[in-house]
Amino acid sequence: MGVPMEMSAQVGAVPTGVGRLESGTRAPAPVPVSRALEPVLGNGLRRGSVVSVAGPAAGSLGLALMAEASSAGGWCAVVGVPELGMVAAAAMGIEPARLVLVDDPGQRWPEVVAALMEGVEVVLLRPGGRPDPTVARRLTALARRHGSVLVSAGAWEGAHVRLQVREASWIGVGDGHGHLRGRQALIHAEGRGAAGPGRQAWVWLPDPDGHITAATPTRLEATDDSGLTTTAPDPVHYPLAVAT
Repeated sequence: MGVPMEMSAQVGAVPTGVGRLESGTRAPAPVPVSRALEPVLGNGLRRGSVVSVAGPAAGSLGLALMAEASSAGGWCAVVGVPELGMVAAAAMGIEPARLVLVDDPGQRWPEVVAALMEGVEVVLLRPGGRPDPTVARRLTALARRHGSVLVSAGAWEGAHVRLQVREASWIGVGDGHGHLRGRQALIHAEGRGAAGPGRQAWVWLPDPDGHITAATPTRLEATDDSGLTTTAPDPVHYPLAVAT
């Protein structure tokens, strides 16, 4: 399996065998998540699983899923998201020194993700469309083998957990003026790795200090044509824009 030359040095610096799952052994501890996400994910992400995220603020939610693992010393990777905002990502708890970025993997993104899963705890991927079922099954099997977590910004066939941002609202926007200070999001979880069927929780993504914390919903100001509520688009670089 080849790896693009421009990322070979980064992949070579990543430790291998992180969280590897072995047949017949006790399941390792889950990948930790922010306390604000525990109402929908329990005590963490099951190693070897695939999580899909969708809806407004899906990109920020993807980053939030890796923040606790990164701040605890784990390696993470982001593939196919060239507009990632590192300053805001760092404020959420992601350690830049242990983050591998592959901005534009092109058509070889399955190979890139497969290589990364050998050594990182969480891979956030924007595949640029619904992956071919064969590719999805292969990468799901690799995540299970290596004990890593694959987070897909978009639909993924066979995902163990499906997270959807049902509503999202920025604060700090007045009548055409003001500064974006924080965003509240209602997160809905389904799947075998969720804390329970149909669990929901309000979360700051991020709060006014840039962190991931539990939220108490305030008045939502507008609803788009899809029925999902938002007061502002997910702007590039704060902290991540993902088309879904």
